[in-house]
Amino acid sequence: MNLTQKLYYENLYAREFDAEVVNQFERDGKFHVILNETLFFPSGGGQPCDTGFIDGVEVLEVLERGGEIVHVLAKELENKKVHGVLNWERRFEFMQQHLGEHLFAGMLYNLHQLHTARMRIEGDNVSIDIDTPVKEEMIFEAEAAANEAVWRDIPVEVIYPSMDEVKIFARKLPPENAELPIRIVKVEGVDYVPCCGVHVSSTGQVGLIKITSFENHKGGTRIYLKCGVAAYRWLKSLYNEVRKAESELVCGYEGINEKILNLKSQIKDLKIENEKTLEKFLRPLAEDLIKNAKNKIVRYVMKDSTQDDVKHLFRLITEFNREAVAMLACVNATGVFVMFGTNRENKNIDVRPAFKKAISILEGKGGGSSFSAQGFADAKNSEKLDEALDSAAKELN
Repeated sequence: MNLTQKLYYENLYAREFDAEVVNQFERDGKFHVILNETLFFPSGGGQPCDTGFIDGVEVLEVLERGGEIVHVLAKELENKKVHGVLNWERRFEFMQQHLGEHLFAGMLYNLHQLHTARMRIEGDNVSIDIDTPVKEEMIFEAEAAANEAVWRDIPVEVIYPSMDEVKIFARKLPPENAELPIRIVKVEGVDYVPCCGVHVSSTGQVGLIKITSFENHKGGTRIYLKCGVAAYRWLKSLYNEVRKAESELVCGYEGINEKILNLKSQIKDLKIENEKTLEKFLRPLAEDLIKNAKNKIVRYVMKDSTQDDVKHLFRLITEFNREAVAMLACVNATGVFVMFGTNRENKNIDVRPAFKKAISILEGKGGGSSFSAQGFADAKNSEKLDEALDSAAKELN
């Protein structure tokens, strides 16, 4: 087996290269090409592969198999000697993001002895998983320390030390079956970790590290961050959204939160007033429907109403008469909403068979419990509503 020479380790900033085709074969309609040397970094260690072109043919994926770098192409290469060109913007951003992750994870370890279990780069996003819960203040303390390391513009070293040294200094040990020598990415005073990825050559080139969110994940914490150009794009988008909010709320960014809280309070008050108005209108309707119900089945289609209106009427009917069975619906621009049910204490009725029959006729979807079921159907099927309710009523009688 001829091992591929990994030019991406020899010159991090090279964008083009010349090579010879060692092997080429078709698999699943795509062509797998092995070169004697390459700048294309394969997927590995949480870092996505490089993309670009070889002799003008697009490189779709890059994999490593037993020391050989396999380039997956859209079509067959015609020449033995070829020229490769990286998608440099993609590669550089991944180099920024990967080193940014090292700096942040290193500071989490240095400051709080927190070990990174997993790391992945997906587009503009970097995420790391910590197997234990992490406090918010710890995350932002590590973020601040990582950015200080960026501003110090520390050189990034790649070394191949003895295993004894690795065991002493590394924040994360390599797998037991790892081949020697172990490739260590070292940032003096910040991080010392086994890694197969490619990174910018100094911390200053990361530019910026910004935490965007974090969440509980499988008993631990998943932290999302953006680095370099990706962080700039995110902040630019955030700035544009803030400017829109300032314009709509007629305030500076310092006053946005207060304005939103005031609006939430006003909306809450309006909802209370709306509930009172709705109650005033629907209460006599509910009483009248119950009075005229046949076999305790209350059937009614609300016109020019909403799903919330139907639910409110349903509540009143089932509260006023615990033996009543409601078959309610409304039709509006969004479609047909259907709600069947009774008081939850009424154990003598199961509305699900009737509901399933109705929603099937309406070609809709929905479900629920024995005392309450609801669903939606397309507005074009509203002409079938009477048929659906008739069929359901027969099921309940």
